[in-house]
Parts: sequence; C-alpha cells; structure tokens
Amino acid sequence: MTDLATTAAVQEFLYREARLLDAKNWDAWLDLFTDDAVFWVPAVTMTGEHTTDAENSLNFIYIAGRAGLEARAFRVATGSSLASNPLPRTRHLVATVMVDADGPDELRAFANAQTVAFCEARGQQILTSSYEYALRRQDGTFRIAQKKILLLEYVIDGYFDFFTI
Repeated sequence: MTDLATTAAVQEFLYREARLLDAKNWDAWLDLFTDDAVFWVPAVTMTGEHTTDAENSLNFIYIAGRAGLEARAFRVATGSSLASNPLPRTRHLVATVMVDADGPDELRAFANAQTVAFCEARGQQILTSSYEYALRRQDGTFRIAQKKILLLEYVIDGYFDFFTI
C-alpha cells in the first residue's frame, strides 16, 4: 500500500497538469515530461478493446519523445493546427487518483478524467477517459515518462488533440 503523502503528491501533480492544460501554458506542461516520454491514446478494436501495441497498432495519438510533444504544442500555439483552430477553452476534471505501483525511481498511477472543450465555432465536446501514468522521480518532484489515455468513447463526434482529452 502506498503512503498517503505519496498519493497526495501524485494527486497534486496530476491536478497541476490539468490546470496547465486548461491555462494553455504549453511550456510549463511540456516541462512535466521526460525527454523520452510517450504520450499514447490507443484506438479501439472491432471487439471494443483498446489496442495494446503502440508501435504496431492503430492509435488515435502516439507521440514518442518530448520533442514530438513540443512540435505538436508549437503547431497548436501558432494556430497552424487545423484540428485545433480555433483553439477551444477546456476544463479537465481529474478524479479517482490512485498509485498502482511504487518503486524507488518510478511509480505507476491511475486517474479517471473528463474533459470539456468549447469554442463558438464548434460548440461543446465532452470526452471521458482514464489515464495511466508512469511517473519518474526527479529533483524532488515527478516527471511523466508515459501517459496513456484510454478514451471511453470510441466514436468521436468532432475532433480532439492532446489538450482536449
């Protein structure tokens, strides 16, 4: 069982990530990731299961390495991403934060999430998911080594990007 201080630290870290996304503070959000981080949103198979092999399966989003996340955030910030233009306002609701495994250098965490995105041109979109994290301990805090987002919906009516899920 994980101690309460570790669980509270993980909760605060995940809440901070959500707040940074809602504030569109891309640089501070990117600082939460390790250089070798993986950001993965698996697709859903015909049997209703999420894909399990990021390298050899279809994915909604798969970005390996912080440099890929930086490039994506740059396109969003500069308006050159058609999927994110106009840029919606978002609210991330993060709940049920749990530490699944706690090692000396890395821990595994889980959370449920719901994200509401709204812009005048596209209206409102609500996506529900669970997050699975690999968090590394670095310099007295955590860094995201992997964020896997399992969408509840597998038919998406609209668009989404890294900051709307």
